[in-house]
Amino acid sequence: MSTTTIILWIGTAIMTLGLLAFLGLTLKAPTENRSFFTITSLIALIAATAYFAMVTGYGSIVVGGRTFYFARYIDWVFTTPLLLLDLSLLALPTLSGNWNRIGTMIAADVYMIITGLVAGLINSNFKYVWFIASAIAFIVVLYNLLGYLFPLAAARGGEVKQLFNTLSILTAVLWICYPIVWLLGTEGIRLFSLPLEVGLFAILDILAKVGFGFVLLTSGVVLGREAARRRAIPAM
Repeated sequence: MSTTTIILWIGTAIMTLGLLAFLGLTLKAPTENRSFFTITSLIALIAATAYFAMVTGYGSIVVGGRTFYFARYIDWVFTTPLLLLDLSLLALPTLSGNWNRIGTMIAADVYMIITGLVAGLINSNFKYVWFIASAIAFIVVLYNLLGYLFPLAAARGGEVKQLFNTLSILTAVLWICYPIVWLLGTEGIRLFSLPLEVGLFAILDILAKVGFGFVLLTSGVVLGREAARRRAIPAM
């Protein structure tokens, strides 16, 4: 069994265990905060499915003589907007009146992943044009996360402020690492070997999804030890 395969199996196992743990936490979730548990469990489910697809050979193709794991992009195009939705629900007392800003942030995020996917499929230097487009979209995401949601969460004060600060900074730092690994890995300048690239992405995925989820779902905010106003997602 290759090193890459072992890493992917470990990723599959950890994502699956995270899913089971989140489902277990859902049993004691207060009704008004149930959205957090549903969204976060869905994130773990999608990630576990993507890792299982990659380790069983159904989530990758060969492009220009290298293995390209397209399943990770399918994972990211669904899970990253859900992570942003978790953060939005935490920062805002209500989503009403904020959908335009949140929609812009999520649209930029989806564009970021899709352009990254195209960059990964290209073997010529044109891939860096797509990489730059993806990076610009990422800046828009960070601007909305830290420039818009961050001060709104700070205004709520208390545990909400502390929790959002922790999760938003964790998310920003980890997400900044993704394009660095991409650029140095087999889809970029190929400084990293495939096993190292897969291992680094796995660590980032586990921290950004399972780690994020445990911090969020075991907090006093979502478990109801601090008054938390409605968490049901209103109609757009």
